[in-house]
Amino acid sequence: MKVLLTGDRGRLGVAARDALVEAGHEVSGFDVDRGDILDAAAVCGALVGMDAVVHLAGLADDRGGAPEQVLTVNLLGTWNVLAGAQACGVGRVVYASSGKALGMLERDPDYLPVDDAHRGLPARPYGLSKWLAEEMCEVFTQSTGIPTICLRPVLVLDAAGYDRLAGLAELPPATTAASWHLAAFVDVEDVAAAIVASVECDHPGHARLLLCADEVGSDRPSAELAAEHFPNVRWRDGEPPEGRTALVDSSAAKELLDWNPKVGWLSRVGASR
Repeated sequence: MKVLLTGDRGRLGVAARDALVEAGHEVSGFDVDRGDILDAAAVCGALVGMDAVVHLAGLADDRGGAPEQVLTVNLLGTWNVLAGAQACGVGRVVYASSGKALGMLERDPDYLPVDDAHRGLPARPYGLSKWLAEEMCEVFTQSTGIPTICLRPVLVLDAAGYDRLAGLAELPPATTAASWHLAAFVDVEDVAAAIVASVECDHPGHARLLLCADEVGSDRPSAELAAEHFPNVRWRDGEPPEGRTALVDSSAAKELLDWNPKVGWLSRVGASR
């Protein structure tokens, strides 16, 4: 399959390219040194002859630019990808959204574990751009029939990230419970595997899929962590999970993509200590 990969020079883009090529796909890159995601004609030109597009390009968080820049690049860039995909007959769009589309770091969650049915409504520019881009993808699929898969990775860690955390017992705490990461993380290679599965899976329609490791980023039980940070948040199924089970539920990704994260906290961080 011929795949256009926007943002292919980034940390996730490099891993995604390697995984796609290893899976047998022909990958063309589109990044800042070879094209502007805000240039609709350039995006459309790059999409000619492609079977799928994996859209990773954009400003990576609220620190990536002024609010208006984050919203413009992430929303208009996604619009250009969607419009180009329709114009060029591209069969599938895979969009790199974020767990922040659910506003998880802005307020306490409504329930635990957080899943893809959790409300969105983020207020910060980055999370808002991701949420609104997901909405665009859903409307695009409804109007064109072209499948869109919005992947929602939580904190993505690579080798350097694990090395930074190797001396800690858990992910660093935040100043407020609402901005705590729920001890949630996912390995960059596991996200790359989800991207490959998104390109290859059968008839997905429109989907929004959280990606998270199966366990919390801590040596402590997840129920204990939740009681410390979110004492008033209810458990979705009435009872807390056992052991170190993740507080973010990726079961939708597992079901649709046949995806299972391979990297755990103790196996990866423990090996770095």
